[in-house]
Amino acid sequence: MDLAHRLADFGVGLKFQDLPQEVVEMAKKLILDNLGVVVNGSRAPGMEGLVSMVLGWGGKPESSLLVFGGKVPSPYAALVNCSMARAHDYDDFHDRAMLHTTGNIVPACLAMAEQVGGINGKDFITAVVLGIDVMIRLGLSLKRNFLTTGMNVTPHFGAFGSSLAAGKILNLSPKEMIYALGIAYSMVSGNVLSSRAGTMMTHIQIGLSSQAGILSATMAQNGINGPQGVFEGDFGYFSVYQRSEYDPSVITENLGKKFEINGVSIKYFPCCLCSHAAILAILQLRQEERIDPEEVHEIRVAVTQGNFNVVCHPLDKKRNASSFKEALFSLPYGVASALIRGRLSLEDFTPEAIQDEKVRRLANKVTPYVDKAITEQYGRTLGPEEVEVILKNGKKRSRRVDFVKGHPQNPMSMEEVEEKFKKCLRSSARPMREEQASALIKAVKELDTLTDVSQIVRWLK
Repeated sequence: MDLAHRLADFGVGLKFQDLPQEVVEMAKKLILDNLGVVVNGSRAPGMEGLVSMVLGWGGKPESSLLVFGGKVPSPYAALVNCSMARAHDYDDFHDRAMLHTTGNIVPACLAMAEQVGGINGKDFITAVVLGIDVMIRLGLSLKRNFLTTGMNVTPHFGAFGSSLAAGKILNLSPKEMIYALGIAYSMVSGNVLSSRAGTMMTHIQIGLSSQAGILSATMAQNGINGPQGVFEGDFGYFSVYQRSEYDPSVITENLGKKFEINGVSIKYFPCCLCSHAAILAILQLRQEERIDPEEVHEIRVAVTQGNFNVVCHPLDKKRNASSFKEALFSLPYGVASALIRGRLSLEDFTPEAIQDEKVRRLANKVTPYVDKAITEQYGRTLGPEEVEVILKNGKKRSRRVDFVKGHPQNPMSMEEVEEKFKKCLRSSARPMREEQASALIKAVKELDTLTDVSQIVRWLK
């Protein structure tokens, strides 16, 4: 029996009362964090154009475009809202599964819930946890790291996870859930090239996969069937996309008993997580050693091969990031900006901040390199990063960071997530009143008591 059958049965049978309290509380954190990064992402390059395009298409007014307002068919809403969630690369990440999670799931579930109407908070949380758990389990099963293969598994598994989450809200039967997974498989796509090239498709890939999830669930509900050997058939996902290099037992072990959501990292810095350990290390050195950027001769940074591929190569381009997207995926820029400014915040990714000559000069002194020992020990995950600052007088200062702020081993509290949410609001394409923000935070913290989650959408328009 293909894994699709097991996952479909799991999705249909999962109930809110099956979720441990710590899972429910983590879900609330991730939902609030995701709504914040959606608002923040509304100002990203390309979002106004995407919104204009979708509104121009028209169609049945089912689900809202968050921040901008207006209603469109639910797959279009998922395309836009999920793209905004990934637009500034400020959304969460699961280190061991090597994928982003809520960017695919939360906006898709909101769009689906708004279309259906009357979806209560408990059912919404259950659908979100389902989609995230399946995504992570699929990611954990892989024996190859997407940073080295070029297969961006976030949109791959996002299509499957969002199809199950949307199907849960639609109350699909097990057979329909299997069809939804099969239909989603027909739309699986995504690669790392966009991230390396620093293009808008880095985040729009996520929107497309969530759109695929909603389309898949809706098509299955309307009697359209899909193949059943989705994952392990002769031409199933794992043989076609992953050369059958996976461990199926990881996907089903303790399914419904252990939930992987607690392994998700919430981002503290607004850039690719592959640079976070180095950024935190340089900030600690700056504070404790009082390092003067003008006295720096070189900054050497030890990273894993995967991290190097994404945020350090090609080095000349990474040292001379010239656009918002390039800066997000540049370790040299992040480290140089943090050392000079004593922080790394949303304000440090404006065109003016990126072109700052002091930052650019220092970025050209940042030399990342692949540490074979770290790669061998942590190759599947992002791993630690070690920063060594070599001063002009020959003195050296170093710091290694194993767990960045927001990692499960160094978690952010709900209060810290609230603070991040408020910071994100300041970068919105449309202003949100303070009373709206307070009401939204309160609603998410009490999400399991809401009778209709659509009220969250009303505060986000």
